Amino acid sequence: MQTETLVGLISGLGGAVIGAGGALLGGWLQSRTVRAERIEGYRRDAAQAALNELVQLRHELMVHDRERPAADHRYGLSGTFQDFMHAGERRLMAMNASILLIPDPQLRERLEAVYEVGSTWLLAPGLRAGGQMAWMQSAAREGTQILGAFLRGDPLPPESTGFANMRQHVAERS
Repeated sequence: MQTETLVGLISGLGGAVIGAGGALLGGWLQSRTVRAERIEGYRRDAAQAALNELVQLRHELMVHDRERPAADHRYGLSGTFQDFMHAGERRLMAMNASILLIPDPQLRERLEAVYEVGSTWLLAPGLRAGGQMAWMQSAAREGTQILGAFLRGDPLPPESTGFANMRQHVAERS
């Protein structure tokens, strides 16, 4: 083979190898970026779904409290009230399920505490209707603040004093 032909062949082959390597590297970087964006999307969607459940729970508790003040202690034992509270617990369960998709362990831990405090009313014998709703309302408020900060990209807020006391009470009972 002539030298010019051989040099041309080697140059062409070298260019093809470099081009293919560049294409592979570019594809790998692009797939990595797409994967990171997809995970970020899942994370934000899960956090938004959890936040929506807590906002709706807070609204339902507020409306219920306005329509049925907790002064009647017998009401707290009624089936109507228990059904209402179980519906609230289902919202907390939906929030808890949504946070499983969030890859931030500190956030998940904080929101698991929200779930525990919010659903503790089921295990609190003698807690009256107003107290039961206060526990759930406190949990919903705490979770809303945490998720709001997370979605804004802010640092997670410190635990509120009232919520910390409730969480401590839950830990002592366990």
